[in-house]
Amino acid sequence: MEPAITDFETREAVLRVDFDLLDDSGCSWISLRFMRGVRAPQQGDAVYLLDGQGRGCMGVVESVEGWYACVRPDFDTWVGGPPPDASERRGGRDRSLQQRDL
Repeated sequence: MEPAITDFETREAVLRVDFDLLDDSGCSWISLRFMRGVRAPQQGDAVYLLDGQGRGCMGVVESVEGWYACVRPDFDTWVGGPPPDASERRGGRDRSLQQRDL
């Protein structure tokens, strides 16, 4: 099977993300609501994740639920400085709040 070629004219390939807000499975839930003029990523699509500091990595869309895509970052492709701490890769701020509240 040949790899699929991404059509950058019709599909969004770069998504903004906050790497501090990954869920317990290490995924980021990203809003697709305001994408206009291009096809939003679908399950199985490769995307580039970019944070507000210009750092990022590749990711794969695990699922799409309504206006949100669940994207799993591939930290082996990280560029732009040191990657987020391993503790922040699973649960991020939400997890630290849950542990503190216990």
